[in-house]
Amino acid sequence: RIANDHGLRPNVSVSGPTHKVLAQINQSDLAFVRERARAVDAELWMDGSMLNAKAHGDRDGGTLELTYRQELREFSVLSDLAAQRSSVTVAGWDVGGKRAVKFEATASAIASELNGDESGASILSAKFGDRKEALAHTVPLSSREAQAEAEALFKMSARRFVTGRGIAETDGRLRVGSYVDLKNLGPLYSGKYYVSEVTHLFDGTRGIRTEFKAERPGLGRRG
Repeated sequence: RIANDHGLRPNVSVSGPTHKVLAQINQSDLAFVRERARAVDAELWMDGSMLNAKAHGDRDGGTLELTYRQELREFSVLSDLAAQRSSVTVAGWDVGGKRAVKFEATASAIASELNGDESGASILSAKFGDRKEALAHTVPLSSREAQAEAEALFKMSARRFVTGRGIAETDGRLRVGSYVDLKNLGPLYSGKYYVSEVTHLFDGTRGIRTEFKAERPGLGRRG
């Protein structure tokens, strides 16, 4: 309905809890739909006049292979445990059922995206012990809503365990929502990354190039 209000064509394919009422207070329509997308681990983007909303795993932008010192000119990468958690818990109250609702999301929520890598959550627990987080700023009214919010927030931080910035040869397939399969970065950092930001640049000194940011939820194993 919001898409139609702004003259856009909606393309929505998202599953999640339903709500009798949602309050939009002091929010633009863009901020509101972004908030709703985050709550169910969905991606929101424009393609021409089409407003797309799909689950993160269903946004298939293709995969582009980039080899360091060939198509991949530069790449700097960081793996950081500071924002990682071994679990995220969301709790609330089911008014109709008159009972508490609670769900704890753990490393199993991100397991399908690891491709054999080791997650930040598992490294954190093994090296430093469990670091659990309980969220107080959400108010789920059903068990399904609590699960959706807990898993979405866990995945959001887990996917940013390994983040990188790169400069590559310009290719139209390198865009937000696609994946890059990076080669020759060693056993820890070679592999598949989700592209989160892309800028195509041209100047008289360095010519045409593409700068991008990418992320992944795990470190490769030493083998």
